[in-house]
Amino acid sequence: MGQSNKRPVITVFKPVKSVRTFEAISDQIRRQIETGVLQPGDKLPSDRELAVQFGVSRNSVREALRILESASILELQQGASGGAFILEGDGSNVSRSISDMMALKQISLQHVTEARVELMNVILRLACENADASDFELLEKNINTTRAAVETNDLELQMESTKDFYTIIAQSTKNPMYTLIVAPISEVVRRFVREAGIRIPIEVVKTREQLLQLLRDRDAEGAIAVLSAHLDTIHEAILHRSHH
Repeated sequence: MGQSNKRPVITVFKPVKSVRTFEAISDQIRRQIETGVLQPGDKLPSDRELAVQFGVSRNSVREALRILESASILELQQGASGGAFILEGDGSNVSRSISDMMALKQISLQHVTEARVELMNVILRLACENADASDFELLEKNINTTRAAVETNDLELQMESTKDFYTIIAQSTKNPMYTLIVAPISEVVRRFVREAGIRIPIEVVKTREQLLQLLRDRDAEGAIAVLSAHLDTIHEAILHRSHH
C-alpha cells in the first residue's frame, strides 16, 4: 500500500453531534470518498487530528476507523509511516457478507451456483462481443499457469489461477461492474472448493481451452453451454464431498 502519500489531502470534517458518534464519523469519511475528495492510496490525518476536526474523543475516531477497516474501505498500518489509508474497492466485503449469510442459512450453495451460472451467461455474451486480443492472451497465459499448477499439484496456485480466470473473462466485458460482482462470488466458491479438498483435474484445463476457443470464435451460446455444464459439475462435486 502507498506509504508515500502522492498528494496532500485537505480534508475538512465538521464536528459531529450524535448518539452513535462513530457512525457519523464513518459516514462523513465515506462521503468524502464518494465525492472524490479522498481517493485510493490517500492517507487520513492522524486520529488526534481527526478527533479535533470532528470534535470528538480519539476513541470514537478509532472505532469509526475500525468499522471502515472491516468494510475494506481503509487499511490501518502500524509503525512510524503507518496510518489509515484508503483502499481500492475490491468486493472483499461483499464475499464476507455472502459467507455470513450462508453461515446463517439465509443463502444456500444452490443460490450461489444459480446466481453464478446466470451471471456468467451475461458476462460470456458481453465477452464474446467485447473481448480483444490482449484478453485472449491473458486467458491463454492463465490456462498455461493452471496446467502447470495441476501438473505440480500446487493447490494454492490452482485456486489463485481459477479466480483470475473468471476475473479476466469479466474484465473482457469492458464493464467494471461485472468484475466487481464476479470477484466475491468466485471467492465464496473458492472457499467451498478448498474446504471440500477438491483439486483441479486436467479435464478442467481442457474445458477452459475449449471456452477460450469459443470466445475467440465469438460463439456465445457454445461458451454458455460449456461453462454452465462445468459449473454444475463443480456444484455436484462440492455437495458430494461435503456430505461425506
